[in-house]
Amino acid sequence: MKRLALVLAALGAGPAFAAGWPMYGYDIRQSRFNAAETAITPQTVGSLHQVWFLKTGGPVTATPSEVGGVVYVGSWDHNFYALDARTGAVKWKVTLATPQGDSKFPGIQSSALVANRRVYFGDSCGYLHAYPANGSGAPPRAPAAMTVRNRGCGSNGKEVPGFPLDIGGALPDPNDAVSTDIFSSPIPFTPTAGPNKGRRLLYVGAASHQDSPCIHGALFAIDASSGRIVWRFDTVPSSSIGGAVWSTPAIDAANDLVYVDTGDCVNNASSGLSETIIALDASCSGVSVDGSCPGLPPVTYPPDPLTPGNPVWAFQAHPNSDLQDLDFGSSPNIITDAAGVPVLVGAGSKDGTYYAVAAGRGPGAGQLAWKTTTSVASAGGGFSGSTGFAAGRIFGTTFSGPGFETALDAFTGGLVWDAPDAASSLSPVGIVNGLVFAGENLGAFKARDVSNGLPLFTFNAGGPIASGPVIADGMVFVGVGVLPGSGETEGLYAFAP
Repeated sequence: MKRLALVLAALGAGPAFAAGWPMYGYDIRQSRFNAAETAITPQTVGSLHQVWFLKTGGPVTATPSEVGGVVYVGSWDHNFYALDARTGAVKWKVTLATPQGDSKFPGIQSSALVANRRVYFGDSCGYLHAYPANGSGAPPRAPAAMTVRNRGCGSNGKEVPGFPLDIGGALPDPNDAVSTDIFSSPIPFTPTAGPNKGRRLLYVGAASHQDSPCIHGALFAIDASSGRIVWRFDTVPSSSIGGAVWSTPAIDAANDLVYVDTGDCVNNASSGLSETIIALDASCSGVSVDGSCPGLPPVTYPPDPLTPGNPVWAFQAHPNSDLQDLDFGSSPNIITDAAGVPVLVGAGSKDGTYYAVAAGRGPGAGQLAWKTTTSVASAGGGFSGSTGFAAGRIFGTTFSGPGFETALDAFTGGLVWDAPDAASSLSPVGIVNGLVFAGENLGAFKARDVSNGLPLFTFNAGGPIASGPVIADGMVFVGVGVLPGSGETEGLYAFAP
């Protein structure tokens, strides 16, 4: 155990942050591993207790973000909250108008990114928002009356110039706008090469509210300062639908690549890049929108990796098949060696299999290295919550089991452990030195020993957990609730030793 904890400290950490958990997967590599956390350990986790609970008017399925003593999280109740991390007191909140329409998922499911002294997040109306992240707790300028925009979408509070950005309205088919949802969370990166070298960009995906009606899935690159769309990569041709991006991208900074995985449109013939792990050039891919990527030819399906704008590579899990809702909904993980060099990129599918392919741009990139099946396939998953990477292992949960929570060898796919007490889960994992946290659909919130999967802490949250746990600055935060109006507990918990 002690040796493993030391290895965890040495490996798997993404780009350094002073403190906190500033984005969905902790870092741009989607490790979900906070190596900087020292207060919550296998020795102290047994003393965790509830410090506060914020009751919301709807489920909290987003992963909260914590920076500078402030917790940022959105809820299905249409509110986005900034909370005092120690007390749970509301520092400020903004309210969105997100007409439900054909959506089963109202309000906010997107997790917040805290960067550039701003907090960015998406909503179920297909808008990307940005507010000042004022660590002092002052509201984002003065609370304002609701501003109603396209499709009846709206927000109050004054956003930073250039936002909110209508992602749904920027898709190639104008009919897609009304059905667009941003489940994906924005991820930041500044390309080191290409026409947009040195430009601070955000990457976020577009998905449909549900399996019908489907939209044309896409990944957007957005100027983080101005809110202008730089480029858009369409995952399927204009003659097709599907290829939704409801996961959050991962960034391979060593190779200037964005990795994104996609879903499908149920019972439609396989088309484009549905159910696929895709590597895109971070500077310019797909269709140039603001003119900074001139001369990009149309993307071909299947893609030609030698053509600018096309994917660098694409690995399709289920080619040439009718699509049966076996999406990639779990975000990609960048798997690094002992020197921190990306060697593989992997993702779990709703087919119950974790796929690992060669990372980067070189010969063999995008080729399958290994795959391991831990559960049966189902519409709910397989893997639905995002997996994490630390100390040479992949940690994850599944909806359908029988492997409801497992650890895999990240380089071979071998099963390290399968927790016998685990139950069905939609929860992403959260990892710190020696511990992996996850929630379950029956309401149990658990911390396990990373070496053997044995539970060291269990709490009954009173409702299903689809939120990702955040462990930062000596505290643990996790949302609860999945089914609005069911009477289950809905809100955000905070724990401390």
